[in-house]
Amino acid sequence: MQLSIPGARRSASIKAMTIALLILVLLIPMSMINGVVRDRSSVHEHARGDIKRSWGSEQLIAGPILAVPYSWTRTNSHGQEVTERRHAYVLPTRLDIESHTTPEVRQRGLHKVPIYTATVALRGSFPRPDVRKLDLVEAEPDWSKAFVALSISDARAIAETPSVVLGDRSSRFAASGTRLLGELPTPIVAASGQPFAEGKDSADFAIDLRVKGSDALRFLPLADTTLVTMTSTWPNPSFVGNYLPETHDISDDGFAAEWRIAGLGRALPSQWTSRSEVGNALTPQVFGVTFYMPVSLYQVTLRASKYAVLFIGLSFVAYFLFEILGNYRLHPLQYLLVGFANALFYLLLLSFAEHVGFGLAYLLSAMASTTLIAGYSAAVLKGRRASMIMASVLGLLYAFLYMTLKAESYALLVGAIGLWAALAAVMWTTRRIDWYAHSSPGPPSGDRQSGPV
Repeated sequence: MQLSIPGARRSASIKAMTIALLILVLLIPMSMINGVVRDRSSVHEHARGDIKRSWGSEQLIAGPILAVPYSWTRTNSHGQEVTERRHAYVLPTRLDIESHTTPEVRQRGLHKVPIYTATVALRGSFPRPDVRKLDLVEAEPDWSKAFVALSISDARAIAETPSVVLGDRSSRFAASGTRLLGELPTPIVAASGQPFAEGKDSADFAIDLRVKGSDALRFLPLADTTLVTMTSTWPNPSFVGNYLPETHDISDDGFAAEWRIAGLGRALPSQWTSRSEVGNALTPQVFGVTFYMPVSLYQVTLRASKYAVLFIGLSFVAYFLFEILGNYRLHPLQYLLVGFANALFYLLLLSFAEHVGFGLAYLLSAMASTTLIAGYSAAVLKGRRASMIMASVLGLLYAFLYMTLKAESYALLVGAIGLWAALAAVMWTTRRIDWYAHSSPGPPSGDRQSGPV
């Protein structure tokens, strides 16, 4: 490589600084490629959002809750009689939920999202409101306005209008338009009437739902004892939330899981009135299943691009060692072209992955980049041996990167070990080089731009 600074045409120090500057320059196209990845990822999320809005979003089912209005008359400070009203809210003593989901994958263009139709059966019993505990001894219940509330995060995705059988009465649910608890979605409600038979302190209920959703199905345990049984044909569940299933069975044909949760750690009392101080820390108690799909190819591509400096840097180190050990002369433009070929790998990876999947896309992109750089190296380094060395170096790097991307739990460990091994290889190869000798000024003329001298 010919340098414009007199007396330093073969200075190893200046060449090393030139290589470092070229690596910084190549961060510009890598930043542009990352921008393309993020733009495509945004399009992906927009397409997923369209599917969710059309079918149904992640579903959270909470409840049911029995609400009973009470009223009484008192005399105020002016001697006038006024009517006081208060709602009593009652949670089930037990709640059994059986859910079966039938999932599928919907696609819009290149973009996919898991959706499902779930049949959910809720069975349990409500206790009679404890007027002593609720400080409503002198109040009268208005059963004509009592109702059962059930919160569903995306109620518009309910496939069929459900009904509740409470005691000996059946009522259909309808939209309420008002929130029951601040953190819960707006509930659907059904009139309950007087569900408690004479002499009975509890009333059984039954609710059957058929609801559509996407990505996840979750529940909020509000009963004193909650038992949830979930089955599905989805083979890759991810159990999420504050409770893991007591038992689960996962196979290629689907999964089955069971949760049993006591209400002792619940953020709500068993019964309360509208004047009571009710805790709002309900979200952490949510649990359920996410219908897991492999990490988005856009996320994987962004993760892969973080290793671009490693690929470019080690390719440049290999070329630099060819200059030092093999007495070659290379121009900065030749380094730059190799760097562009390395950067192009990530754009090829994204382009192929959108059509053929990540694994095959990675193989095709790695082969394209390796072939391009190895062929170019054979020409500028004047030999097949140098080309094979570059192909081997790149092959090892791409294999290392693929293992790092696939080893999600051990990605940091694999990456750290790989970097240590790369540094160790460079240090071992250059351990006997006298860098001061290579920093001495070379002859003023007669050197070739590339090839051995």
